[in-house]
Amino acid sequence: MTADPRNAPGREAHDQGTDPSYDVYRDAYGIPHLRAANLHDLSYAQGYETARDRAWHLELDRLRGEGRVASVLGAQALSWDTFAVQAQLDEIGQRAFARLSRQTRHWVTAYVDGVNAAFDDGITAQELDDVDVRPGHWSPWTPLTVFLVHHVLFGSYPSKLWRQHVTDALGAEALDVLRMEAVPASGSNAFVVGSARTATGFALIAGDPHRAFEAPNVYAQVHLACPEFDVVGLAFPGVPGIQHFGHAGSVAWAVTNAMADYQDLYAERLSRRDGEVWAVGPSGEEPVSRTVVRVAVHDSEPVEVEVLVTERGPVIIGGPDDDVAMSLRTPAWVDGDLGFETLLPLLGARSVADVEAAFVHWVEPVNNLVIADRSGVAVRRVVGRVPVGAPEDRVLPLNPTDAQAYWDSCLEDLPLAKVAPEAHLVTANERADASYDTISAEFAPPFRADRLNALLDGRTDLTVTDAAAVLVDTEQNAGRALLAFLAELDGLDAAAVALRDRLLGWNRRMDAGSEDAGLYGAVRAAFIDRICASPDLVQLQGPSPYGDLYDGWFVLGSRVATALPQLLAAGRPFGLDLAFLARAALEEVAAAPAPGAWGERHRFHPVHGLEQLGLVQVDLGVTGAPISGDSDCVASSAWAPGTDACTRGPVARYVWDLADRDQSLWAVPLGASGDAESPHHHDQFEPWSTGQLVPVITDWAILEEKYA
Repeated sequence: MTADPRNAPGREAHDQGTDPSYDVYRDAYGIPHLRAANLHDLSYAQGYETARDRAWHLELDRLRGEGRVASVLGAQALSWDTFAVQAQLDEIGQRAFARLSRQTRHWVTAYVDGVNAAFDDGITAQELDDVDVRPGHWSPWTPLTVFLVHHVLFGSYPSKLWRQHVTDALGAEALDVLRMEAVPASGSNAFVVGSARTATGFALIAGDPHRAFEAPNVYAQVHLACPEFDVVGLAFPGVPGIQHFGHAGSVAWAVTNAMADYQDLYAERLSRRDGEVWAVGPSGEEPVSRTVVRVAVHDSEPVEVEVLVTERGPVIIGGPDDDVAMSLRTPAWVDGDLGFETLLPLLGARSVADVEAAFVHWVEPVNNLVIADRSGVAVRRVVGRVPVGAPEDRVLPLNPTDAQAYWDSCLEDLPLAKVAPEAHLVTANERADASYDTISAEFAPPFRADRLNALLDGRTDLTVTDAAAVLVDTEQNAGRALLAFLAELDGLDAAAVALRDRLLGWNRRMDAGSEDAGLYGAVRAAFIDRICASPDLVQLQGPSPYGDLYDGWFVLGSRVATALPQLLAAGRPFGLDLAFLARAALEEVAAAPAPGAWGERHRFHPVHGLEQLGLVQVDLGVTGAPISGDSDCVASSAWAPGTDACTRGPVARYVWDLADRDQSLWAVPLGASGDAESPHHHDQFEPWSTGQLVPVITDWAILEEKYA
């Protein structure tokens, strides 16, 4: 087979002697549709075709998992490599692979064989050519390590570091005022509409996962078929199957982050004595496992990294020579399990019960799973392993000498809700009901969930296009608190009064072309800047004290922006005269030149791995495009104070139709290909950004007729 890096529409047959045999059809958007005579060949096909589309992506994630990015890209990557080595990401992948069932192990290995065969055939990427690197060899467990790379920072522990920082600086009472109920790196919307409420009489599932905008995208669209199953959905490049969002014809599923606390940090007390490292546990001093790993650095000398493992888990921050040292304990580490036994049964699911049975094996991240099937059954359940723990132990790092701060089991009864045919259900990372208090101390603000419910309440005869339109709704509900606060201000000059009155008459839609939204954004930014400059809060400014890996969790402006409703309700938080600051913000914006439409300061910026490391600026064709939405809109394109770059938001949008899978819709922010020269690199940006999503094609007769 001749590789086509531009992934033009059409069919190819892969059959090279004794090699696995499969057909690949690429539709008008370059999305691969793979069909094979058996499971092994299909998994090989997914690995091979993923390498064709995402060679750079795969190589970068393999290096991340192995803690070897710096060996290719230099010292800029050392903070990640140090973390990956200390957290033992690749070792966890190896342990998890070793405990897989024989069938799952063979299935994963076939995928790896496909990736390696593609690289052996000379498939590469421009980025790899630019740094003069050929793709490396994948080990059988690499997909498990890559899966962990995508999720290790997706959980609760980085927010515990932020809370500890706030507590150290301002005291524990400040946590309530700065409460934001959100993990900056994650989030999602999803909803299911029961069969009695749709135009077809079958359920609809729709949603969008929220992550960092990356180039290439974190998810890839794919269609997989063999005699055992025929499934379409979104997959992590480097991981076989369809993990989070899929449609198998008779059943469909989706997830949002449940915001559960499944990662414990321990504030270790480490010391060094006679060449050994010791920790203090509940029974006194304990020996610490210690090794030294040499991390290679391109164009520089290797760096020695001390890898320490206490009775709690690997030490990922500091060490015996530092003021702070913290270890991380998770179910994945304790059990050596990453939940991969879910993935193969999931592909063969035919009903809600089948999907639920598959997810019994799920470990992390802990998710809200939404499922519906053609029989009319629909449910939402939390899946994954949540350690048993007291609510007060889910806030800050734990004391390793406290015997009560340990867990040896996970919760058995996780939240579950059934959806009646005449009902709908929304999940947007919020605290859905009291049962969620058992799994976490903090959730997303309710604004997205409330707006989704308002858009769906009372609606009947819903269609897939109706559902797609819901996903791009731009009403700003979190801003109600600020607007109400501005309405009560007195002592404003005439220009500020006119600006305030204009904002009070605004429809609160954060549309890219809206000048009113632009004015709101300018006032909000000026107000937040003044709050952040206050004597108490200014000490929270600056980079993370735990290393630059965590800087994204320590952006004070973003924290204040999300906590703004709580701050406004607190009267005089930290002794601040919020009315004085808001008055000054209004008058500043009123006196300045008009800021223009919201899209002039809110621009789409997917981040390339080379740019992320500060090596180059990468223009991806749509970089800088005006984008609608805002952090707490359903169209959750996140706004960050101090920048015009929108780097987080929906990394896919989808609507699964249970009446007819080929009436389903989807789109990703860029496209199917990671090659910037491909016509499918960013050809889905417009349908994704407007909500005019592209058709899902799964009918093989159509694929054979149009794309043969």
